[in-house]
Amino acid sequence: MTRLLARLLVAAALLVASAPATAPAETPRQRPNVVLVMTDDQTVEDMRAMPLTQRLIGGAGVTFARSFSSYPLCCPARVTLLTGQYAHNHDVLGNRPPLGGYGAFRGTDDTLPVWLQRAGYATAHVGKYLNGYGRDVPATVPPGWDEWHGSVDPTSYMMWGYTLNENGTLRTYGSFRDEDPALYQADVYRDRAIALIDRWAPRRRPFFLSVMFLAPHAEGEVGLVRSAPRHRGRMADAPVPRSPAFNEVDVRDKPSWLQQGSPLLDADAIAAVDARTRSRMESLLAVDEAVRDIVAALRRHGELDRTLIVFASDNGHFAGEHRIPQSKYFPYEPSVRVPVLMRGPGVARGRVARALTVNADLAPTILDAAGAAPGRRRLDGRSLMPLAANPRMRSDRPILLETGESSRGDIDQDGTAVGGIGAGIDVPIYNGVRTDRYVYLEYDGGERELYDLRHDPHQLRSVHADPRYARTRAALDRVLARLSRCTGPSCRAGAGPIPPPAP
Repeated sequence: MTRLLARLLVAAALLVASAPATAPAETPRQRPNVVLVMTDDQTVEDMRAMPLTQRLIGGAGVTFARSFSSYPLCCPARVTLLTGQYAHNHDVLGNRPPLGGYGAFRGTDDTLPVWLQRAGYATAHVGKYLNGYGRDVPATVPPGWDEWHGSVDPTSYMMWGYTLNENGTLRTYGSFRDEDPALYQADVYRDRAIALIDRWAPRRRPFFLSVMFLAPHAEGEVGLVRSAPRHRGRMADAPVPRSPAFNEVDVRDKPSWLQQGSPLLDADAIAAVDARTRSRMESLLAVDEAVRDIVAALRRHGELDRTLIVFASDNGHFAGEHRIPQSKYFPYEPSVRVPVLMRGPGVARGRVARALTVNADLAPTILDAAGAAPGRRRLDGRSLMPLAANPRMRSDRPILLETGESSRGDIDQDGTAVGGIGAGIDVPIYNGVRTDRYVYLEYDGGERELYDLRHDPHQLRSVHADPRYARTRAALDRVLARLSRCTGPSCRAGAGPIPPPAP
């Protein structure tokens, strides 16, 4: 197939797939459009590969500098986005059956797009959805979407050769080994999103557009992710950052699973970390350009100032910190901390918010901006719109860190890449609380960790056994006991005074 013919076929597919069976009723445009852009496994550090996104969203809006993924694993994190609930309330507790994955999500008819659709929004999704979609259960169109262009597993993890369910019709784009530039996954997602904006913007009905990219997640079993051909080699000589936690020398303060499963990284392992890091950054260049082009499409139609744009990642990723060469799930900052940027009506310009936020806040934020009501009786997150308007606001609300399924160290739970610690090591379920100053963690089996981030921001020395922190730990234990079973308002309550360590 020639490159020109491939481009023509992609263009034709975009036009056909973007045509709905019936046009939605038009209503007066009084509420903002909402565009949600999400990446997969992206860290805060990875944002250095996305200067356009930083300028066009963060520079024109607010960067939420301390945002967290409560359960740092793809499917639970994405269901939290769709429901505004912590995992212990939405009950998707992993990436695979029986406790996790798309097949375990029983509430697909009571989610953010359903609520927005009921409020009069046109809704569309492009790209990755929930782990197991099309693999564990048939790839049907989920409730709430007027337009559906969701990637079908396991092809979601292919930059070429992926299959999309396009409003009920399956279409495969290229093949895994044929790197046709016209069929690069991120570019096709971008073009699909822009086609939807072009068609919907002239109408008077507000729209919600969800665009979820694979980058910088690894492809299949290769452990790396391919960039667009035009970006190949762009990051070959890019410096790789090294935090003080990289290849941590002394892990005697860490739980037994990490001590047993994470030996010091040798030269080969460090070289592999660097190769992964550069491939991840390189893959984000196409996403950065997609953000630019989506913003340009909104501006071209006069809709940019009437659109709330939210950029986020589902969870973070390791790159050698605490001897963990890759993967997520584990409860340390590179895994749980995520980029979140927002611009649009009611959002301050060029500001940074430092209050703690969590991915359970995204659905309430979008509902608040849209003037829509949730179908679920209790949401655990809260709207970020007041904080977006006044980024100096402070809060003592703690963030829950939780898991619901133990992780096998040699397998990344999405089944696509080698995991982060030694083969055969089981990482127990944990629950934790993150406050402004502390991280306190409890594992099944009784092990504990406590970090005083004021003195130890890189989590190098757990003080859980330090007698000076006995009162601190007791207070955090009480907060965690509440959060681990919280629902609705109790999830949003403040932590109250946490005693500092004894002198």
